[in-house]
Amino acid sequence: MTREIVTKNDVITTLALESVQKWDDPRIKPEWLQQILECRNSSGFIPTDDDVRNHLHGDILTLGFRDGTIVGFNSIEFKSPKEVWGGLISNRDLPIETGVYLAGVLIDGSAQKSGFYQKMNEDRVMKGVEKGLGVVFTETANPNVEAGIKATLNSMRENGQIADYSMEERVYLQGLYGRRMYKENPKNVNISYDNLNYEVGDAYALIFHLILK
Repeated sequence: MTREIVTKNDVITTLALESVQKWDDPRIKPEWLQQILECRNSSGFIPTDDDVRNHLHGDILTLGFRDGTIVGFNSIEFKSPKEVWGGLISNRDLPIETGVYLAGVLIDGSAQKSGFYQKMNEDRVMKGVEKGLGVVFTETANPNVEAGIKATLNSMRENGQIADYSMEERVYLQGLYGRRMYKENPKNVNISYDNLNYEVGDAYALIFHLILK
């Protein structure tokens, strides 16, 4: 399914693919895969080619195109935090209810700060809301990801798409990525992730609870 997203200075066409098991799904054209890898080069994010490929799967994988060229992707899975992190987190109880796992996202540098990320987040969260799912979760080492999710949920609350939301205390994931994943440590003026060791790939698990209308 395709649709158009109007951002501050762009019109981006998205293509949603369902039940993608792996990056070599025949629906993902070879030239698209190469364009996705090129997005990485200007994103400020430094995953390996295999890291990028390994995130090209999910219950829904959405590709974003500007003038026929991919400028980003995101993936979601309908799982519970317990299913995703049960083997990593043992010091607290994790929600067992199914939610929307924001499994992967990558945006070309030219499309960052255009509002595209927030539009993608709204789309991802709404796919869960439409299914009656009240949990949204992800892991990240970037405070701007947390800020972006909060901005999305604030907007959805103001627009009446959800009644309210809350966020659990962050869960520290020591060395999750195993190495540095950013060219520079990401910063946000309102949210500090300074306690993370970026050299070894530390991250936080983030869990949001939505009150649906």
